[in-house]
Amino acid sequence: MPSCKTTCAYCGVGCGIRVEKVFKEQAKHSSLKQFFTVSGDVEHPANAGDLCGKGLALIDSLNLPNKLLYPRMQKNTVNNQNISWNTAISEIAIKLKSTLVKYGPESIAFYLSGQLLTEDYYVANKLAKGFLGTANVDTNSRLCMSSAVSAHIRAFGEDVVPGCYEDLQLAEVVVLVGANTAWTHPILFKKIMAARAEHGTQLVVIDPRVTATASQADLHLQLTPGSDLHLFNGLLSAIASNHKTNCQYIEHCTEGFEQALRTAQQNSLTVADVAEHTGLEVDKITEFYSLYLQNKRVVTASSQGVNQSLLGTNTSNAIINCHLALGDIGQAGCGPLSLTGQPNAMGGREVGGLATQLACHLGFSDEERQLIAQYWRTDKLPKSKGQTATEMFAAMASGKIKAVWILGTNPVVSLPDTQLVKKALSECDFVVVSDITADTDTAQYADILLPAQGWSEKSGTVTNSERTISRQRRFAQPQGDSKADWWALCEVAKALGFDSEFDFKNSAEIFKEYAQLSASVKQHFPQKQFSIAGLANLTPSQYQHLVPTQWPIDDIDAMGQKNKRLFDDGVFATPTGKAQFVETPFTSAIAPHTFDDGSLNVEKVRLNSGRTRDQWHTMTKTGHIAKLAAADYQPELRLNVSTSIKNRLVEGEFAGFVCDNLTAPLIARVVIDQSIQSNSAFLSMHWSSQFSKSGGVNSVISVAVDPHSKQPGFKNQWVQIKPIKVVEQGIEWGQPLVDSKRLYWDVKQQLQGGFCRHIAADEGFSQPLLELDTTQCSSSASANSHVMQWKHQNKLVTCFVNKGRLKTLVIAATEQLDVDSDAIQVLINQLFNADSIKKLHQILRAGRSQIVCACTGVTQCDIESQMNMELSMGVDNAASLIEKIQQTLKCSAVCGSCLNQVKDIADAVIVQKQRPNREVA
Repeated sequence: MPSCKTTCAYCGVGCGIRVEKVFKEQAKHSSLKQFFTVSGDVEHPANAGDLCGKGLALIDSLNLPNKLLYPRMQKNTVNNQNISWNTAISEIAIKLKSTLVKYGPESIAFYLSGQLLTEDYYVANKLAKGFLGTANVDTNSRLCMSSAVSAHIRAFGEDVVPGCYEDLQLAEVVVLVGANTAWTHPILFKKIMAARAEHGTQLVVIDPRVTATASQADLHLQLTPGSDLHLFNGLLSAIASNHKTNCQYIEHCTEGFEQALRTAQQNSLTVADVAEHTGLEVDKITEFYSLYLQNKRVVTASSQGVNQSLLGTNTSNAIINCHLALGDIGQAGCGPLSLTGQPNAMGGREVGGLATQLACHLGFSDEERQLIAQYWRTDKLPKSKGQTATEMFAAMASGKIKAVWILGTNPVVSLPDTQLVKKALSECDFVVVSDITADTDTAQYADILLPAQGWSEKSGTVTNSERTISRQRRFAQPQGDSKADWWALCEVAKALGFDSEFDFKNSAEIFKEYAQLSASVKQHFPQKQFSIAGLANLTPSQYQHLVPTQWPIDDIDAMGQKNKRLFDDGVFATPTGKAQFVETPFTSAIAPHTFDDGSLNVEKVRLNSGRTRDQWHTMTKTGHIAKLAAADYQPELRLNVSTSIKNRLVEGEFAGFVCDNLTAPLIARVVIDQSIQSNSAFLSMHWSSQFSKSGGVNSVISVAVDPHSKQPGFKNQWVQIKPIKVVEQGIEWGQPLVDSKRLYWDVKQQLQGGFCRHIAADEGFSQPLLELDTTQCSSSASANSHVMQWKHQNKLVTCFVNKGRLKTLVIAATEQLDVDSDAIQVLINQLFNADSIKKLHQILRAGRSQIVCACTGVTQCDIESQMNMELSMGVDNAASLIEKIQQTLKCSAVCGSCLNQVKDIADAVIVQKQRPNREVA
């Protein structure tokens, strides 16, 4: 394999990847070692060769520290033991069959993931819904996309995104709602920035935070969290009052306009009403509305800030209502665009991955069920929808669900109310987990762990945010005895007696059956937009060489089509063929409460959670990559000065979340960020107990859900926070010798060649951090070991040396340390002598410079140094400085997601350079 085209494993942009196999001479052994390099596929329509930092680090993601290689029996064994696939399959089949007989199909559940390939998804749904008879099949797409799905179905009659990425480049105005696109979908943001440079596209960002995206907007609407619905209800009112409605389109192509308008006007009739509810200035709202009213091509792209809300479905429909009123659905450079979070969230929905649907966008009507039952040749199909994600785990906790199979996701971290999820999995009679590693929080609860193939090992298809189906191809041999998820599901199905129905030899055969089902559905339900009927007779060779293709595709000659828009003819997938305006009333949010902590009243704080630039989900695939861990290496609670003072929090110290259901507090480092609104805070969603002792943010998030989509309202949660006092904190490198059980704070950071632990102890800690556990030292070392200790300024340095080599280094202080962790890691396991100690002192004096660009590894110090040099050579403005930095260091020139930081550094460097001149003057 000199070269392989595949698809990125991260977000829903669905970037094409070109993988090259390289051979490198190993000097010591004079042998050849193969490895791979990645680059963007210039022929893929999603990215045209561009990649972000995570995409460029895909090869690094393959080196998992604890890759799951063999099936494993857990929970009921003294030690976790590897077992054969035959044993695992037999055990799973026996347990599922006995559960089915004893408790019925409703006692079994499957929890799937947007990380799965479409073929995996299809087989899981066929087995569960078609032959076990349970509709309790949901996916973690419920946590990110289900509000958009519900809105699409209510408005269009089907879960369909009408537009495509090209619209972002053709639009006169792009509106990003609840979407930090510069970080979460960098390649799409790069398209928007290119459109601005080429023809003046204006960018509006609607977000309670000043994100990397918002900082580059022409107009940023920093509204009160949860008030987006008022803003778009007000926009619909403005469209009507300014006579900008497309009356002919509304009359012939839609229904329900008058009712939707009346509802929108109830709380948002005037701009003043909208200002009162959103906290925005009247002139900014007026400017925003004018952009819609004065421009013909406007795209409104939304993501998790809209979806992950108790009002997510209504807000999505309010956005769609505005575009229906303008009559621009399906037109070039126009319309709503839902930005998908995961690489195959859409592919999973196509095959019925949600508990509320069947394959090929079908529901549970008698006619729809009959078609699926006949095609699958089964009489077991459930008559109604199943339990959604939060409902499923609640049913598990109450004993109604007795067996669950979790594939490719980490619900102990990603679902709200962590304690409930832990209780559910602890009390569930039988838990199967399929994953690529045994280290996830969820894997610890498995009775049987199955080694799944990861990106590079598995083969199938995925569908991105603009309905483009792409191949994900195998280019590396599977490690150990890992298997494709579809294979494991098929083998269990055969063991249950469903041999002929699951006798697939490869993913091509699964895709063919799925495409043929699509053809049958299209024949019986011609109003359905989803169709891959044109791919129903692909040969294995055609499947292997399938080029990125946008659905619907009814003819094989259209293979490779792109930029296809839907509903451009004004005919929709509803029973009447007309789009539906949906009434979107505002439901009042829960007001903040005041709590008495014994000393003074403390108001609750609005907590927002979301992604950081360089990490992915619960960091299973990215937490072990040093260059991705460098920029955000610890859980940080970001809030402004007034909120920190009100809650007695100090920057650099620790905050704990007060919650009745927590056995130990969730802890984060306090960071002052003046861009955060008062009485609000932000904490990254990525942390888990795999990397941070106190776990993740969802331990304090409630299970409240949107009533229409059943999607949890992760955003805008009220929490109480308090200061956490520690007497000592520090960092440990090398062999872990500080006992984590007695630490308040223990965060693992991957470094080049090892890892370090950021640690802290409260007053109850029985020994100072600098006093290493001598019992562990003596048991793990020879007689040639010793401990060295000295003070460096306000830091205490402790070294454990064995046979002349530095095995453990602990630096402790009473405040946060500022050191270059990677530079110190180089000293570990090396000879430790006077030169080493001198080097260590130099590192401690130098401090730490933050990584700014994950794509290139460039630090803030690198950028400042280069900029100062450029200033000395005559460059005199920020724009020119940035251009020089992009040329020399390549920082912000790869994916552009760090451009806002580079701009801030340029502004600061210029101010610093000009300051002496002003003082002299």
